[in-house]
Amino acid sequence: MTPTRSQTLGAPPVHEGHARTAAGYLEELAQQAARISVHDLADFTGLVVETLVAGRTVFVVGNGGSASTAGHIACDWLNACARAGIRARITSLADSVSTMTALANDTAYDEVFARQLDLQGAPGDLLVLLSVSGDSANLLAAAQRARQRGMRIAGLLGNEGAVTPYCDSLVVCGGGDYGLAEDLHLVVNHIVVRALGGGAALRYPRPEPGR
Repeated sequence: MTPTRSQTLGAPPVHEGHARTAAGYLEELAQQAARISVHDLADFTGLVVETLVAGRTVFVVGNGGSASTAGHIACDWLNACARAGIRARITSLADSVSTMTALANDTAYDEVFARQLDLQGAPGDLLVLLSVSGDSANLLAAAQRARQRGMRIAGLLGNEGAVTPYCDSLVVCGGGDYGLAEDLHLVVNHIVVRALGGGAALRYPRPEPGR
């Protein structure tokens, strides 16, 4: 039997319980990925690409881990647009700690995204909501404000929740499991990146030996 890398390096063998957890998680992730509607993915991707090509602004919002994902998405889509020659405006409303805490302190945490849309949102812009529960009060307030301002709304959720009726396009994935849902939200992000690149994969070459 060929030794594992950890055994070769002198580390203790992998705990069987952890191995089962890892295998089970990967199996569940594959199952949940297979359950995502390709039609919903195409609709979501089309709305994002259409908005960016039209020169409108895309705002991405989320709480906790989804706030981090919002920043990741804004970064990836902006880079993809740069490679495609699209003059894009993409903003993660959760990225500025100063802005978030100022609005939470002066108004309420429920308003931290909605107030930013009051200042920056315009008709034809797109709000992308990231949430596992679909019920976050500040996302609901943002969706309501976006609708009032004539914006469109795309939801990337783990469960259908209070924000669902406001969504023009919706992808629900992960079966309510926060880890699986957050993983799959990034999968959808990368599908949009590929679409912006004409469907081609972005692969980095292997480094040359010795470099």
